[in-house]
Amino acid sequence: MSDTFHAAAPDELDGLALARFVSRLGVEAVSPATFLWNGEGPLARAFDLWLAGSFGPTLAPALIEVHRLATAYRLDEIAAVDQRIDASLDLGAKTRSLAAAKAFLEGKAEMKANREWTRFSERVALNKTPGHTATLFALQTALYHLPLAPALAAYAWFELESGLPRGYRDLAGTREEVLRTFASALPHVRVAMDRDRDESADGFPHLRAI
Repeated sequence: MSDTFHAAAPDELDGLALARFVSRLGVEAVSPATFLWNGEGPLARAFDLWLAGSFGPTLAPALIEVHRLATAYRLDEIAAVDQRIDASLDLGAKTRSLAAAKAFLEGKAEMKANREWTRFSERVALNKTPGHTATLFALQTALYHLPLAPALAAYAWFELESGLPRGYRDLAGTREEVLRTFASALPHVRVAMDRDRDESADGFPHLRAI
């Protein structure tokens, strides 16, 4: 990995390794969530557009908010964030996100023993909240006690991996391209964290709108 990212900072390499590991915790990336690349045009360009248009302004703030709320088991407020995610996505991204989220709800047998996870899953099953991929991912990582910054990076990796054409990562020569593409998400993670710290220092309510 260090050969691929010879110019990357150590914290970026650590973030990549942890993101790849966490994104595999019991959930296989079998269908795209909000990011989707059809193989036409540069992968890096498509992912940059997703980072700037979806991850930075919408999904990262939502992930941060859900992660914090989950540590206090505030499920009503998590559901409110989930519903704001639903309202912010276009029809295609919304449909994909809800479809990809089923892997979280149907898998992860160890999570089914977690009371808070079960309570939120029941809300989704009863159509009291949509249950988007970002919401479930943030809730999962919080309940696993994963720190916020690695959780954000892990979600970006999950989206990238899920949004690739089936079998693309296994083609010769594509692994390095995918890893280089993912590295572009790490500055967006830092910006989201910095923005959140600035809002905390200024006394603003956290992420009231997405």
